[in-house]
Amino acid sequence: MDLNSDRLAVRRDPHRFEWAREQEGHAGGHPSNILDSSYPVGGILAYGDVLTMLGPDGNSSGGVAVIATIAEAAVWKVGQLRPDRASISFREIDLTQAAALDRHVEQVLDARHLEQK
Repeated sequence: MDLNSDRLAVRRDPHRFEWAREQEGHAGGHPSNILDSSYPVGGILAYGDVLTMLGPDGNSSGGVAVIATIAEAAVWKVGQLRPDRASISFREIDLTQAAALDRHVEQVLDARHLEQK
């Protein structure tokens, strides 16, 4: 993870991707550029050869490809990553599994289930 990470976004170390086109197109100076579109919270963007995971204060639109999205229930974990020490892996889940994760987190954080002082 890049040291220039914060609540806006967490940058990963550069990775060499194989892009469909070799040079810039109508959208910009790099093959990863697209015409402007919206970004979801937890979106994983490909800024050239650097993957960037958007946090809660991240951009809401721009001209970079969104290649995946972190499940809403797991976005909080992105903020817990430690620069230069974090190891992260992804696995594909469907919308049903993402909804189940959301329900689980809501149940765990429900005030009725928390210890009272």
